[in-house]
Amino acid sequence: MMKTLNVKILLIFVFGLFLAGCSNTPFYHKNMMRGQVVEQSAGRTLICIGAKHGAKVGQKYSVIRFHEEIAPSEGDDPYTIEKVGTVQITKIVNDHFATVKLLSGDIEAKDMVELEE
Repeated sequence: MMKTLNVKILLIFVFGLFLAGCSNTPFYHKNMMRGQVVEQSAGRTLICIGAKHGAKVGQKYSVIRFHEEIAPSEGDDPYTIEKVGTVQITKIVNDHFATVKLLSGDIEAKDMVELEE
């Protein structure tokens, strides 16, 4: 019984170390570095990806917009996805936000952003 408990604790510890190191892996950057355009104005564009998420000045993000289908068929995906632009981080504001410059497209607040490969 005690050996089983020790093995479980060891496995949890090793798994925790593995997860802690994931923030610098390609898997993390491809699947987890997603956020949203929080503010889009003439003076500033702000996204909700910051230092805590591994964001760095110079990273480029695709900006995507979801469109809901009016009457999707049963079992169909009710949303279509459209790439509407590209942005690049110019400044990390804090752990949660960064400012970006628009490289292409026409973006709006509430659009989603995801790290380009």
